[in-house]
Amino acid sequence: MTTIKRKGRGALNLLANGILAIPMLAIPLLAMTGSPVSAADKNVIWLHVEVNDQAGEHQKVKVNVPLSLIDIVVDSIDKREFMSNLEEGHPSLDIPKLWREVRKMNGSDFVTVESEKEHVRVWKDNEFFRINVQEEGYSEPNIEVKLPLAIMDYVFESRTKDLNFEDLVDQLRGHLPLTLVTLKHEENRVKIWLED
Repeated sequence: MTTIKRKGRGALNLLANGILAIPMLAIPLLAMTGSPVSAADKNVIWLHVEVNDQAGEHQKVKVNVPLSLIDIVVDSIDKREFMSNLEEGHPSLDIPKLWREVRKMNGSDFVTVESEKEHVRVWKDNEFFRINVQEEGYSEPNIEVKLPLAIMDYVFESRTKDLNFEDLVDQLRGHLPLTLVTLKHEENRVKIWLED
């Protein structure tokens, strides 16, 4: 049980650190655009990120990025190289194949960790891949991740199938507004969401 507790804590720290890094990755995207997109433009979907990190160097960060800008950046990424880098840490694991198997399953819990310090649940329903973490001292989950399966498909399958970003955006429209991530951890607060 001690091993499970340690693994749960390590996963929580990795998740929290990754989420807090998102705004720092998004800021350079804003500098790359030559023409700003007006909020009044028809059919614009915005990715919003808000971070309050009282202990950090950047205590409050707000980022608003149109998905059309992310499309430009995504198109410039070599997806094969991205997947190769992802697989380097797990050379014996075929991540796209693993995702295909996960995708076929009906709604199911993949990971459940219950300890004195935290409760972790990772599961999938018909439309979303979800992670909830409830740390000690919280009466409900203080970390929630809700990723549409379409996003996961795009990330893991776009190098072998002809998946395009516009189709992904169209699939997301039916879920808007959509909160992807909320995090409350000690003095940190993060919210990432999509809306039109």
